[in-house]
Amino acid sequence: MLELIKSTVKPLSLDYTVLEAAYALYLEAPQAVSPVISLKALSKKTGKSMLHCRNTIVEANAMGRFPDCSLQSGSLQSGSR
Repeated sequence: MLELIKSTVKPLSLDYTVLEAAYALYLEAPQAVSPVISLKALSKKTGKSMLHCRNTIVEANAMGRFPDCSLQSGSLQSGSR
């Protein structure tokens, strides 16, 4: 019974503001095997810390509520290969 309650309450603790902004960045990223989301850009968009943004995405992904992606702590630089 406790597991049922945990599974019901846990999704409610996700920060949907962060997830919505993260998904927008996900859609803007080049669609490679693992699109890259900049935690710095996400933090700037949402006003939340990079750690909070990272933890929200990782938790949502583990629950099957966010697609697989790579997270980058610095800003993305285009054409830097």
